[in-house]
Amino acid sequence: MKFPVSVFSISFIRLFCIAALFPGLMLQSGCSVTEIHHQIPPSPDAISGIRGLYLEKFKGKQSVVFSRILIHEINQLSSLKYFAFLPENGKKQVAVISAEVQSYKVNDQQQLLQQTHISLVEKEVVKENPSGINVVGRAFEFVEKPYPVRSIDRTLHLEIAFKITNSTGDKILFSNLEKASLKQSYTGEESILLIPDTTDEMVHLAQLLIKKFLDRINPEKTEKIVVLEKGSEPVPWTIGLLDFGHPRIIRSNHFATGGRYDLALKGWNYVLFEPRTYPESETFEFTDNVYTRLKKAKLPSSTLSPLLEIHGKEFNIEEIDVVLMGLISNQDYNRYAQIIKSHSSRSQKNNRMNLAAAHYNIGSVYQLRNEMELAAYHFAQANAYNPDEKYALAWNDIQHILGNYNPFDALNERNVESAGKLPPPDGALLQPSNINNP
Repeated sequence: MKFPVSVFSISFIRLFCIAALFPGLMLQSGCSVTEIHHQIPPSPDAISGIRGLYLEKFKGKQSVVFSRILIHEINQLSSLKYFAFLPENGKKQVAVISAEVQSYKVNDQQQLLQQTHISLVEKEVVKENPSGINVVGRAFEFVEKPYPVRSIDRTLHLEIAFKITNSTGDKILFSNLEKASLKQSYTGEESILLIPDTTDEMVHLAQLLIKKFLDRINPEKTEKIVVLEKGSEPVPWTIGLLDFGHPRIIRSNHFATGGRYDLALKGWNYVLFEPRTYPESETFEFTDNVYTRLKKAKLPSSTLSPLLEIHGKEFNIEEIDVVLMGLISNQDYNRYAQIIKSHSSRSQKNNRMNLAAAHYNIGSVYQLRNEMELAAYHFAQANAYNPDEKYALAWNDIQHILGNYNPFDALNERNVESAGKLPPPDGALLQPSNINNP
């Protein structure tokens, strides 16, 4: 008796064969990361001549939790040791820390935003043909309807004052007020439902602040590990189970880990502005949502209207160019074909992930090179393509480094979302063009 073999079964058979032939390949493709190991010299505030730290007191809100974080982070350092008690012997080599939480602010501000819903409405129209018989045909029109959307703007701000003295307390070795902030907007009921707990976010903020404090006083040079993103390009017949990453992003990552930053930046920028290439299995579908996205992308009506003739249809990679060239002029095809295909392709989610990954990697290298304005721009762009707390925190860190970040500025004036809409600063390798320009 013979049993039919489905495509799904064949895919898993192929996957099993690959795993058997290359046992390390499956693990590597799913779990590997590309890392830049960057050596950072001690800061001017580093304290020399000590080998350990003793925490005398930690005061203020959440001080018990924050003191545990401080002890944990000290224990992660190879050059310093944490002492639970001030030792009698070797006091000269042990410094004493005292800390106080001076500002712990959480502010959730709710507002209603007016947004516009664009929908495509189909209606029947009566048309006359040359024979004089009326024919019922289809016509489409865009309907724009304003509607309110609930939004919560969250501001977190933490200030901890640190003081370090020698073991006898008669000499101050270090004193500083460390600050950290996070601003994020959550728009829409689904996004609001998933808002993180404020206590968890403040603990995470405290961990970042304490790490910066310890980096500032650490007498040894430290190693910063930057984990680059690899993007996404699943192998088609594996149903998304096998994904080695975007080939050009991965190749550029190898340049970056070898210190060849200029080549890496060119490669990642090519991903941002390259003509979109699609796998042989790609399909392009023209649904209501696709037309809505094209409308929001400000595609001219003279180009958008002819596309309505293929509403509800789907085309493969070999058909799409022939169809588009038959509907719009050669000039419009050269100008807008990539935009149309990008919005109608089924792989558009992966495209957004790859754009975000490329922007994040570029921002990370610019930060290592101390080109902070460019780093901030690319972190904001990464967040615009694929909103993620990781990108928002990276952008916030740059604002603190630049010293121009006030956490209580109006959220719509300075936050990662508004920064994502800004044009690239001077010095960006490539400048995007406006689709409306001739």
